[in-house]
Amino acid sequence: MIHKTLSKKAIFTAAAASMFFAGCSELDDLLPPIHGPGDDTPVIASSSSHVVSSSSVVMPYAPFETWYGFDNYERIMTGFDAGDETSGYWYTFDDNGDGGTSRVVWPVEPGNEYDPNSLQPIVEHCDGICGTFVLNKGTLTYQPYMGLAFDLAGQRNYINNSPTPANASSMGGVCITYTSDYAPTLEMSLGEEVDAQIGYALPAAALPKSKTGVTKFIPWSNFKQPTWYKGDVKFTGEQAAKQLVSLRFRVQGAPGTSAFNITAFGDYNGCGQTTVTPPGPIDPPQPITGKFQTWSGSNGEARIITGHDTGTETSGYWFSYSDDMDGGRSTVIWPVEIGSVYSSDDLYPVIDYCNGLCGTAALDKGNLMYNPFVGVGFLVAGEKSEFDHFPAATDASDMGGICISYTSDVAPALELGLSDDVEATIGYALPTAFLPKSVSGTTKFLAWSDFKQPSWYKGDVKINGEQAAKQLVSIKFKMQAAMGNYNFNIQAIGPYIGGTCALTNPVVQ
Repeated sequence: MIHKTLSKKAIFTAAAASMFFAGCSELDDLLPPIHGPGDDTPVIASSSSHVVSSSSVVMPYAPFETWYGFDNYERIMTGFDAGDETSGYWYTFDDNGDGGTSRVVWPVEPGNEYDPNSLQPIVEHCDGICGTFVLNKGTLTYQPYMGLAFDLAGQRNYINNSPTPANASSMGGVCITYTSDYAPTLEMSLGEEVDAQIGYALPAAALPKSKTGVTKFIPWSNFKQPTWYKGDVKFTGEQAAKQLVSLRFRVQGAPGTSAFNITAFGDYNGCGQTTVTPPGPIDPPQPITGKFQTWSGSNGEARIITGHDTGTETSGYWFSYSDDMDGGRSTVIWPVEIGSVYSSDDLYPVIDYCNGLCGTAALDKGNLMYNPFVGVGFLVAGEKSEFDHFPAATDASDMGGICISYTSDVAPALELGLSDDVEATIGYALPTAFLPKSVSGTTKFLAWSDFKQPSWYKGDVKINGEQAAKQLVSIKFKMQAAMGNYNFNIQAIGPYIGGTCALTNPVVQ
């Protein structure tokens, strides 16, 4: 399944259909193709070495301008545009059409005023195209995949919504600067009709994985059809370049996650101003084993379904807390009045207004001897019973940790709240994971092992994140800093294992 990024004219959607069967291409020679080698029966004569659809018009070569992510412009100026200004826009493709459940997790929310799927915010955030490919096999019979692509010529007109081939021979090949946790491949797609005729055995070049960044220069002659392909219709890289529809950056392998960042792309003589920034890790996905359901503020639900409720239906409701018990005067300023017919503290009006839990942390030191703080949190199991209103502890090991999507003007912390007795025993040095501030928004996946007691704690009773998870009472998002006002918005929270945290559109406060 292809997820096309639309142009400013918002006319890319139909072009996505032309590559719906991309899942049939298998580049790993150890993996069988979805079309078995004995089943490859191209529609054209067996004596042909390559073919151009009779309905296609091959666009001639024009200068391909090397695309650099640090220019913060999402479109690649390929020099081949067919007339509708739809060439050169990055879009995603995946294995969903064949039974896989792979996806991409972006560091910030895509979309702009022209197109809700625009990757312009990603480019500006990453100085490239960065994110994390989440590979999930689903019902696939081969390894899952996910990728990014762009069309060389795009659509010729509004009526003909199929991408147009381009004669890219004079490019000589391509160059690319990137990071990738998995070894990717570059593929040459020739359009749905021709791709189908060659059993989706696209000419491709294997690239190395690189977590620190690498630049590769690949001539067209290095693009080869995979060795499993036994069909009659052969394509060399040079032949494919004469009728090239799109170039595709693809990651395929065992289920897991692969962080990536593409920061430059050009013809064989391009990519001179190499620059690369490894993306921040977003590394959750494993099969869901727990019952904690990822909460997204955009769904308008006040309660988080933790899967650990004691039966009192009191778990998962957001609450706020502050430093007032220690002499501080900090508060949370909510954007709308809180409360409902059920509770004067109900934060549903805020969630409904913000598409998340948003507000302003107004930090005031008062008589404190340390920096002031406020926070929000929720009980994982709720109250012990309808007669005992003390918070219950629960074994939340099945969550594996926590995922969270948020914006914050100050660097927050996630704390694992325990029972009053345990917290007093460890001097309130709760296992904590410190998060970066992010005005534009970020998503983080934190395993229980990422939660540590603060370095100032010198007590004898130690407790790590895994131990805290076995007796977890609450999860708290804490903001502590110098006096001042700091905006925040928690847009999603869920489990590390199987969590689907992602940014939504935060409210402007």
